[in-house]
Amino acid sequence: MIKIHETAMVTSAFRAMDETLSKDQYAHLWSSARIQAHADRYSNAVSVFEPHAHCLRNRYFFDQLTDLASDGKIDMLINFGCGFSMYPFALPASIKHIEIDLPEVVAYKQQQIRSWQQLGKLPGRNIQYLSCNFNREYTREFRNTIKMHIGKASTFFLLEGVLFFISRKDSFRLFNLFSDLQRQGDYLGSVSFRPQLEQSRVFGKLVSFVEGNLKKNQQFKYQTVEDEFYEKLSGYQLKDHQDTLGLNSKYSPEKVLPEQEVLIEHMYILEKNKN
Repeated sequence: MIKIHETAMVTSAFRAMDETLSKDQYAHLWSSARIQAHADRYSNAVSVFEPHAHCLRNRYFFDQLTDLASDGKIDMLINFGCGFSMYPFALPASIKHIEIDLPEVVAYKQQQIRSWQQLGKLPGRNIQYLSCNFNREYTREFRNTIKMHIGKASTFFLLEGVLFFISRKDSFRLFNLFSDLQRQGDYLGSVSFRPQLEQSRVFGKLVSFVEGNLKKNQQFKYQTVEDEFYEKLSGYQLKDHQDTLGLNSKYSPEKVLPEQEVLIEHMYILEKNKN
């Protein structure tokens, strides 16, 4: 059985396979023979194009965040479901960060980051770590802690690899939290699968793989999200919408991605347009 933090490391292993594309020059720090074996098993069982797709996703958000930071539009990145992403070290040192995930993921990540910084493998950054379960109500203390850290900063909230694993009810609660914490002019980035993908063979492989790695009697119900969810999200305006195939045409047009064999993700950038 794969441990939770090892599952999150698989995406880091994918990003490390093409650092030029992903722009994640530190992803390899999470790699090990065991993690690479998990990554290989996943890509062989689901789609051999998954490593490339994850590099494309990371590159898209890296470019979006870099441009917004350069234009002085964001001061802080708050990564909900941060896993073992390394945005804090790829982005300018002036950007502050809040990393949020399950307690065991956050504890392990914080420990490793500090160790690598002490060894000189990572630069210093302004990072706060918070633990959270997205399937539960958010406490007042959790909300107030985030508000305290935000202060007057302009924020970008990032949500990668989370919506697939939580219910629509939990999603509404999460986006209501975002709306409560963000101010006009702040940004929100989200990733999800469209409902149409559910009919594909590759999506069935993903669901089977996830179910095969659950603990005994653990339940799993996936979520896909229609474009309308973002287009009608109260208080926000959709600014950009990309998908895996479109990003491939932009960043690596020489690579052919057979549509029927790709887990096509959709990436959305929204701006808070009212408080």
